[in-house]
Order: sequence, then structure tokens, then C-alpha cells
Amino acid sequence: MIIREMSLTDVESVRAIADAAWRDTYSRFIPADIQEKVLKDAYSNEEMNNRFKSSLNLVAENNEEIMGYAFFSGDLSDKNVFLESLYVHPNHQGKGIGKQLLLIGLANFKDPTTLSLTVYKGNPNISYYEREGFEVVKENKGEFYGHPVVFTMMKKNLLNLDS
Repeated sequence: MIIREMSLTDVESVRAIADAAWRDTYSRFIPADIQEKVLKDAYSNEEMNNRFKSSLNLVAENNEEIMGYAFFSGDLSDKNVFLESLYVHPNHQGKGIGKQLLLIGLANFKDPTTLSLTVYKGNPNISYYEREGFEVVKENKGEFYGHPVVFTMMKKNLLNLDS
């Protein structure tokens, strides 16, 4: 497996992973029609082009198959890094792909001190982030296209880590 910067030719594979991962992760608490609207907007050509301009976008690839991706927002000199998205196709979860995307992504930043992210309350992957050293710092009520959700903000201190 290699971790590399995402290219325009990877966009369709990333969209397919987002679709599969969202259905696998969120179907229990976000209706399918809401998921479709969110995915359509979040992975539109315009949004993907914006990511290429403002984010570090990585993919995990094996034998020319994209298995997962991560989007890190911000300038590479930022101390406080925000993980916009981290998704691994359900068929490839549990193989350390997400952890490699995190580690290699962070290695691109100059002396980062924290890594933050937002997940939806009820996401079964919150336990993955907790195992990786993230702590819940805040919860906010919000909505997706009229559907109520709770956003869980998590943060990991990157200073003085032994792992």
C-alpha cells in the first residue's frame, strides 16, 4: 500500500468510497435521502476543486485501487491541523489504512500541536478516534437539510506523544 497525494483522476474513486462509507456508517441515524444530498454537495466538482486549492488530500492505494482517503484543511505551517475527512472503504477497514493516512498526513505539517475533527454523534467510529488519542471537547446540535444531528468535536494533543 502507498499513501500519496490525491489527483483529479482519483475523484470518482473517492466519491465511491464516500458513498459506501457513509451508507455503512450513517444509515442507522441519517436517512438515505439526506445522505445523498450531503454527498452530492460535499463531493461536487466545485467542492472537490476547492479542496485541491486549500487542503492536503491523500489517498491510500494498493494495486491501483483507492482504498481510503483523508483531507486535511489548512496551511502546512499551521500548528492546529483540522482533519476534514477520513474515510476507508468498508471492505478495507480494520487494516491500519486510516492510521497510515493520519500519520502521513500529519508528517506533511511543520510541527503541528493539535489535530481536530468533527464527527456525528452516533458514529461507531468515535471509538476508533478515542483509541487514537482523541478526546471529545464539545458537542453542538445542528442539522443537515432539516434533519437534526449532533456534531461531536474531538481533539488530539500532538505534543509529547510516545506513539
